[in-house]
Amino acid sequence: MKRIFRLACLVILMGITIAPARGEKPFYDSKSWIANVAGDPDFLINNGFQSKVNPIQNLSVPYSLSNAPTEKGCITLAETMTREGMGRKFIDALTNDGKSEEYLQKLALWNANKQDVEFASEHLRGEGEEGIKTLIKDDFEPILQQNYIVLTKTVQVGTTKDGKIKTKSYYAIFHVEVSKEDAYDIMMNIGDAKYYLLKFPVKFCYLGEYNPEEPEKTEANIAKKVPGLAVRGVLLRRNPARISMGEDLGINKGDLVSIYSQRVDKNGNPYSKRISRARVCGVWDNDAQVNFEAGTAGNRKNGDIVVRTPDSHFRWGVLATYSPHVWGGKALMDYKAGFTRSGIIHHILMDLGFNMTDHPGNKYYVLTDKHFGYEYRSPLFFNYGLGYGIGKTFLGYLDVMPFFMLQYEAGVMMDVTTETSTNDDAATILGSSVRIPIGLRLSFNIAYPVKLVVEGGYAARFGFGDDYKIVKQTCDLMKAKRDGVFVNLGLIF
Repeated sequence: MKRIFRLACLVILMGITIAPARGEKPFYDSKSWIANVAGDPDFLINNGFQSKVNPIQNLSVPYSLSNAPTEKGCITLAETMTREGMGRKFIDALTNDGKSEEYLQKLALWNANKQDVEFASEHLRGEGEEGIKTLIKDDFEPILQQNYIVLTKTVQVGTTKDGKIKTKSYYAIFHVEVSKEDAYDIMMNIGDAKYYLLKFPVKFCYLGEYNPEEPEKTEANIAKKVPGLAVRGVLLRRNPARISMGEDLGINKGDLVSIYSQRVDKNGNPYSKRISRARVCGVWDNDAQVNFEAGTAGNRKNGDIVVRTPDSHFRWGVLATYSPHVWGGKALMDYKAGFTRSGIIHHILMDLGFNMTDHPGNKYYVLTDKHFGYEYRSPLFFNYGLGYGIGKTFLGYLDVMPFFMLQYEAGVMMDVTTETSTNDDAATILGSSVRIPIGLRLSFNIAYPVKLVVEGGYAARFGFGDDYKIVKQTCDLMKAKRDGVFVNLGLIF
């Protein structure tokens, strides 16, 4: 048992070491406004921002990234775009060269959420000067401020040994800066070109490297580094928890979302502090139901910001294992395969394990014709299994999951003479069996997504062949159990 707990402590320390560090402090506003995108809008569309992107097809961007882009180079490129009037060209594309608000009206209706459609439509019919001001503030102003230029570059960086080309892919995101005052001036002077003389600087936002096969990772990184592009909404209610994001924003069952509260730092700068995480369990046109992940209860309230935070449904684990007089460890893969509105999650499990008795140096003679005269070490056990679990979160910090596994297990007894370089390794004993552990897993959050895991249960075992009988007899002599009760302890991350 001491060995088990030493191993478990080592695993836990490793998990704490790899836990994600505290990152930067983004600020998310409460509405997921559409983003007008020039350059390469398909890059954002293909990486999870389909519901946010309005491609500006009639606007060419005659700029490109270098073969080895750097932040300094991107800052210089932004200065070049500012100097050459790229920001003004962007706004011209939205306002028909400052002559018409028709395109902005279409965007305002597209941008409006379910509750705002009627309100926006009334103002688009005209409600006098006050109606115009309200329209500018509530509908046009954000549209005029959510303007991005995206540049991408894929470069060859070498070849593999078999001749395949190795590449790296980069993206850079720039923002056309339009202040609230400028947005107001634009709208008040549309149709009167002599007043429409504003210039708009282009600001570099972020340079990243991406893998086209990992869109979730790219989306999560962009949402953190460029908050204006994040797919987001608000917490509508807490029990059952509903968010103002649904199919209209590309939300699907199983998506992870983060809940943020709005704070102000000591310098008076606003920022968003993550207080909780939740998993989407039901989706409708304009909203969704979520269940909060274990260990992330937080002090939530209606109106808190909700941001989609793409993640893999796969989790990996390392566990120390123990059954009477047998100890070892296993690697675990856990895939979240299904989600229900009641908060139940269906898990597909896979594990790969190794175990040995608590006296691995013991030697035994086997009195059978095949093995007569050979001396063997005590058994080693290797297993591979598939399984299923059904889990649910309780009390806001504890995951409970009944599970079962179906494992193939090989009990191996190495012949000592083979170890001393004699010739016959055919005498190695290989006892095959099917092992069926049935148990209960309790998971406690340490630092998301790292969880402390305790498993316990009972394992039935069914063997076949003469070698299995030899392994079983040896285990019986040592009182070593590969069937019966078991306890596992470790981390999943």
